[in-house]
Amino acid sequence: MKTAVPATELVRAFVALEPGDAARAAVERLQAHLATAAPPGTVRWTRSEQCHLTLRFLGQVPRAHLTALEQHLADAATACDGFALELGAPGAFPDLEAPRVLWVGLGGELETLARLVQRVEAAVTGFGDHQEERPFHPHLTLGRVAVRDRRVARGLAEQLVRAPRPPACAWSVREFRLYRSELRPEGAVYSVLASFPLKAPA
Repeated sequence: MKTAVPATELVRAFVALEPGDAARAAVERLQAHLATAAPPGTVRWTRSEQCHLTLRFLGQVPRAHLTALEQHLADAATACDGFALELGAPGAFPDLEAPRVLWVGLGGELETLARLVQRVEAAVTGFGDHQEERPFHPHLTLGRVAVRDRRVARGLAEQLVRAPRPPACAWSVREFRLYRSELRPEGAVYSVLASFPLKAPA
């Protein structure tokens, strides 16, 4: 029988990419534009320092397994080339009729990104207690709708669609990171556990 790991020995973790500075600033401007039309308290906006592209959420990982996990991710990184991403069109999950999450999509070298995601997925197999069931959809989260009123939610989606599309703000992806996520009353706090450089362009 498997012995339960004490909660104090578990780390809530995920693997992600950081956007470029110009892209982060463009996301902030889009959030500010949308916030002027959103009734107070209807959206929990993503803080700038939390803005990232999640490659894989792991859930709870035993501390004792982190060294092995980092080695697996380092091996994955050495097999992947650096690439470029850029901001794309905004959208919402699950859809614009009943949005729960507002986001801006990504463009650029998406096939290379998809290969990286596959390698990360293989590297983290057996680590963490989260089983991902949704297909990967590259995006940066703008905010989460905090109300259940469908009319208000649809109004937010309409504002999102009508908002000026952010500039592409292309950036070079040269590494990915393993993060710890600590849940606190004021919201989640992220810290970097390890960084993994990708192969430099030839």
